[in-house]
Amino acid sequence: MQNEESGEYHCAGNGSWVNDVLGTELPQCVPVCGIPSKPFEGTQRIFGGSFADIENFPWQVFFANPRAGGALIDEYWVLTAAHVVEKNRNPEMYVGSTLVNRERLTNSQILIPERVIIHPGWTFLDDPETRKNFDNDIALIRLKDPVKMGPTVSLICLPGNSSEYNPSEGAMGLISGWGRTENKNIVLKLRGARLPIAPLQKCKEVKAKKSGVDVKTYVFTDNMICAGDQKGVDSCEGDSGGALVLQDPDKSNPKFYVAGLVSWGPQCGTYGIYTKVKNYIDWIKKTMQENSTPSTD
Repeated sequence: MQNEESGEYHCAGNGSWVNDVLGTELPQCVPVCGIPSKPFEGTQRIFGGSFADIENFPWQVFFANPRAGGALIDEYWVLTAAHVVEKNRNPEMYVGSTLVNRERLTNSQILIPERVIIHPGWTFLDDPETRKNFDNDIALIRLKDPVKMGPTVSLICLPGNSSEYNPSEGAMGLISGWGRTENKNIVLKLRGARLPIAPLQKCKEVKAKKSGVDVKTYVFTDNMICAGDQKGVDSCEGDSGGALVLQDPDKSNPKFYVAGLVSWGPQCGTYGIYTKVKNYIDWIKKTMQENSTPSTD
């Protein structure tokens, strides 16, 4: 380990890095993001699908109440969907566990929210069940304490501002979560899946499973990504707010970035809608900067 300004560090007997000039004081570093400690090998669908380990998706946040997901983008910040937290500004969140039964959650890190910030463009409704407009379905949660990083807990990268970070049709993404399966069972072990980016038109053409629901009456905007196919590759109830990640467009860079957040879909096991995170980068960075100090409330 070297630093241009302060020379070489060596490992002391107590396991700490030591430098002749700075002693045990380390220089600032850039936190690693988007690199799982264990690559995901599964190919099957999350809706029904393929078991995963938290090391495959170490940025995955589990929301016990409301049951949903989120993505760790900073040691103090969780990214999720607005509809997940619009009715609950004090979500119960955990990181670092593949299994989410109560016994395992006791041994994982609990995240205490300090404040929830929903995008100003999100429309609030008295009855969210009647919602047909999921535009700006994105929220940030500032944590009270920094998350401890390790093999089971690390960050997902944010997309860049360049057009390369616009997900291209056919590109394969990864999703993860503890949502319902095709049997409508809630799962306790993390699942993951690969799924392709699809044209928004494919999502518009899906016929809803519930009678009386017309997908044509829903709002579709450029702030949304359509992903999945007709083969059962999809996210489902309980996955909301989780990250759809893609490999960085720079092929020499093995990192993943959060391209979308699970938002809504007319029917599990087919095409689904994801919030397009790239469109909100300026808002995310501005919000994080303006709320970088602990709340005095």
